[in-house]
Amino acid sequence: MKKALVITLFASSVLCANAPYQKVASRLMDSLLTAGIDQTLRQEYENATRTFQVVARGFSDHPAGFLYQAAILQAKAMDYELPIERDPFDSLLAIARERSSAMIDIDPNSPWGYFYRGTTLGYDSYARAQRGDWFGAASKGMSSASDFHRAVAADSSFFDAYAGIGTYYYWKTRKIEFLTWLPFVDDKMEEGIRLLTICIGSGEYNKYAAMSSLLSIFLDDEDYEGAAHLAEEALRAYPSNRLFLWGLATARERLADTSGALNAYQRLLASMVSDPRENSYNELVCRLNMIKLRSSGNMMWDWMGEMEALFAFKSRTFPRHLQDRAEAKFEEAELIRKRLTE
Repeated sequence: MKKALVITLFASSVLCANAPYQKVASRLMDSLLTAGIDQTLRQEYENATRTFQVVARGFSDHPAGFLYQAAILQAKAMDYELPIERDPFDSLLAIARERSSAMIDIDPNSPWGYFYRGTTLGYDSYARAQRGDWFGAASKGMSSASDFHRAVAADSSFFDAYAGIGTYYYWKTRKIEFLTWLPFVDDKMEEGIRLLTICIGSGEYNKYAAMSSLLSIFLDDEDYEGAAHLAEEALRAYPSNRLFLWGLATARERLADTSGALNAYQRLLASMVSDPRENSYNELVCRLNMIKLRSSGNMMWDWMGEMEALFAFKSRTFPRHLQDRAEAKFEEAELIRKRLTE
């Protein structure tokens, strides 16, 4: 799968007024956060940013408004295959971490400060991994998991924190699974999946974050049926979400379900074409994947028209970090065109 879903926590804490361990300053804040999270999942990033800016201004002592603005920067970077805007991202995380640490100082027995700080550290870990700072990413990841553990220790029914712990357990084990035969190295992969599944079923706020992480895990674990089922469940609520559409298309393709994969890619392409922001590289990849699927089967299709649409992207300007990858896609498409012509 082309998307890195490992630490995607853009839906990490939709706050509800009826939550038993609520730490929302007011119903206004609750409604704003809920609206902003929904806008993010609908990929209405500008609207979501404005919503969270209102939260940050109105509740300046709370970490949520700052944290979710950083989350949108990460979500946009993943969606459009771009680097995270480092300066605003780091600044927002620094404020969110300071505010969440202050919550802990005020009430060390509340899970919320640990939860917000753990989420902040999780975002920081992901960004450092993207930059190639693997030591920093590992350090922040461990600190993030530690804070999520503290949130659960403060309230064992805080199921939303299970998403962060479960994600950490799986990927930590995955990276060192060649050592799990040693007596002091635990295999936590199944436990990670179990915790994510609990969060999806019982979490109040973190359902889609857990679904995103578990989708990535299922694809990594080659459980393509599980991945397809999970993506379809998420898409029932957010049918145009490109994160889950990529997952569904990838799972269906790996299952050799050509019809299902093409349907998912068509939905994905429609979502990108209707987006006012250009998404050239991902659209190129989507079109190429559809061509490969159609060319491998015995079906009637306008391959010349689809090739023409794909090679029209030659006139687009790709960001420097994507230029070589785009050129490789064009070369792959040219080989397919020659084969179809012959």
